[in-house]
Amino acid sequence: MSEPENITQHNKELHAQLRLFCHLMLGSADAADRVMRQIYHCALDHQDDQQHRQSERVRLFSIAADLCGARGCSSHE
Repeated sequence: MSEPENITQHNKELHAQLRLFCHLMLGSADAADRVMRQIYHCALDHQDDQQHRQSERVRLFSIAADLCGARGCSSHE
């Protein structure tokens, strides 16, 4: 999966950690790549709702855990 342009070192590390988490949870690099796209989509959809309550890292890992588990993106509405 290609990384977005102008990504900071912190964001690169967070992206790599999220992808590893997804890969380990799902057991597939392809599945991890698909979920990574969903994570960022969900994060953008609910950015204003969660922005002041959680750090970016906590929010993204929470979305990742939901998507790799049974619940899905709707739990972040």
